[in-house]
Amino acid sequence: MKSLLRLTLVLGLAVLAASPAAAGAKLGGGIHYLKTVGDLKDVEGFDDSAIGFMGSVAFDGPLLRLEGDVEFIPSYAGTDELYWSPQAYAMIGQFIYGGVGVGVGHMGGGFGWQDPWYALRAGVRLGLGGLDLDVFGTYRFEKFGDLEGVTTDDMNSVTLGALVHF
Repeated sequence: MKSLLRLTLVLGLAVLAASPAAAGAKLGGGIHYLKTVGDLKDVEGFDDSAIGFMGSVAFDGPLLRLEGDVEFIPSYAGTDELYWSPQAYAMIGQFIYGGVGVGVGHMGGGFGWQDPWYALRAGVRLGLGGLDLDVFGTYRFEKFGDLEGVTTDDMNSVTLGALVHF
């Protein structure tokens, strides 16, 4: 719990410090649901679903939208360990969009940094005045190492999320 509080404090201070310098950028936050569909879901004691929270910064260009996110899952894979994951996406399209991304996860409890994962993302972005509501789904190609006694590391997953950018 102390780790979650520290990460929240650091992220909040970073957002406050970056806001003036982020002219043209949109900051946001949201929530998402993750469901493991890879072979690891069949391991006894493994929780194959999780709810996570996200912080986000997005840059709209003429052809591409670039987005950087940080995802926090307070209780990951049936453990009490915090999982957090910086990630980046490049997407094309405005209202309906698609793109690719990459991220890497970190989990406490001696697991540390995991191998990078890759993702396909599609969604719908609605402009609501000064706010953008972004509802999306992803498919992540993910491996998870360092699991004693487990013969598979296939942790592919699907997510459904929503972000609000302002």
